Amino acid sequence: MTNNPIFCAIDTNDIKQALSLIEKIKESIGGIKLGLEFYTHCGIEGINKIQTLGLPIFIDLKLFDIPNTAKSALQGILDLKPEFTTLHISGGSEMIRECVKVKDSNQSQTNLIGVTILTSFDEDGIKEVGIHNSIDDQVLNLAKLANENNLDGIVCSPQEIRRIKQETENNLKLIVPGVRNIDDDTNDQKRTMNASEAINAGADILVIGRPITMANDPAEAAYKIFKSL
Repeated sequence: MTNNPIFCAIDTNDIKQALSLIEKIKESIGGIKLGLEFYTHCGIEGINKIQTLGLPIFIDLKLFDIPNTAKSALQGILDLKPEFTTLHISGGSEMIRECVKVKDSNQSQTNLIGVTILTSFDEDGIKEVGIHNSIDDQVLNLAKLANENNLDGIVCSPQEIRRIKQETENNLKLIVPGVRNIDDDTNDQKRTMNASEAINAGADILVIGRPITMANDPAEAAYKIFKSL
């Protein structure tokens, strides 16, 4: 479907299962997100196989390392020409700048997206790791850092969208996981919203995994979410 903001998170270690699932849902989604679980089991060969299905790919490895290592890893990702890829904004300005330089030197069309605070965190969780700002404030700080260092967008929960839109320049793409309908199991997601609410708040891309992949009929589940937007 054209203009479909749904990227389905394919979190599996089985390439055959992944290919079979994507074949079922590909007419009802806008793209595929592949993360650490998929990458560590299926590797670059697995990504190449998924790309043969013709959907935009989001490679979500959340780079977070010293600048030299992060930029070298990013080079390998850019060679795969994904639509989106991620790094942690908490890696700091130097790491971000080095990665942006790699993207620019490759004249890459890949969108370099900064991760703010994982949607599995709540207020108690961020305090446990030494962050004493509220989640809202910390996400906003990181969004501003992403903007200052020329990232293409950020990952944030649906609950932070409106404040980011109000208090940063609007050129950042907002990639939003933590999308759940009221009757869905939230699993390990702490900061959630339904799909239509997230789009109305200003999300550009919705990352949705288990509400689609664990449904009795994944294609129907994806289609219903799309039609709700």
